[in-house]
Amino acid sequence: MEKRFAEIARPPVLLIHGGAGSPESDPQLSEKRWTFVGDLAASAWAEICRGQSAVDAVTETVKRLEESALFNAGYGSALQSDGLARLSASLMDGERLKFSGVMLATHLVHPIKLARALQNRAESVLGPLGAQLLARELGMPPQNPVPPERARRWAEYLERQTGPSVGAGTVGAVVLDQRGRLAAATSTGGGRFNFPERISDSATVAGNYASGYAAVSCTGIGEQIVDDGVAVRLETRVRDGRNIVQASEATYREAVERKREYGWIAVDHSGAWSMCWTTETMLCAAMSADRPSAVLGRP
Repeated sequence: MEKRFAEIARPPVLLIHGGAGSPESDPQLSEKRWTFVGDLAASAWAEICRGQSAVDAVTETVKRLEESALFNAGYGSALQSDGLARLSASLMDGERLKFSGVMLATHLVHPIKLARALQNRAESVLGPLGAQLLARELGMPPQNPVPPERARRWAEYLERQTGPSVGAGTVGAVVLDQRGRLAAATSTGGGRFNFPERISDSATVAGNYASGYAAVSCTGIGEQIVDDGVAVRLETRVRDGRNIVQASEATYREAVERKREYGWIAVDHSGAWSMCWTTETMLCAAMSADRPSAVLGRP
């Protein structure tokens, strides 16, 4: 199937992803995820058309992905090998060039809320303890981000040493709003059964970046995304004169040559947008002033 969707469109523009990887083995669960992404794109689009800012739009969209329990983010996060879910998220306001995020946060469902709060602080990125303290300061009660089914899979893995299940992963959103402002947000529950406190790309500028030129959110194997600096590489290519469609094509070719396993959604200041992935599938959707119904990157 085609693993690249791109268009030069009139703003505003909204793109959403729900993770890249292998197809979900459960067809019903897969359909639920695709339906959710499509419905979310439609409802988020309505708010953007009513004048919602790019920063607020990506924050609210990712928050809804976190609370859905259908993705490896928020409520539905993966368990690391020691049985604890550690969540990471980041937000970048392209207009202010402000990046904020949390890494390895525990006992909460919405790390994106912490990233949003840090937009108004001198500190940009917090680790596990700082995330807990900020959550308490914001009045967020401790919450378990792991549904019973995820806990059961972890217990079965310990007992049988069977491989982790495949399916959706990191979630994210990028927006070019009606006033031409760009923002990107990304959230993840981390890799399944990873070494304790392994950090992904989601709370780094390799996995999430926005400026006055472009906004990018990545998903896939975090180590590879960090090695390639995917989000900042795409933004730099736009800054240097390409549109995001051209920048994505070059980055996609490099990723294929290196046998990388990741994907991204991206939009630039002109309205050009792209959804690309080198994995078997990526849950993603796009909407623009030229396409008021969602473009889904599904098989």
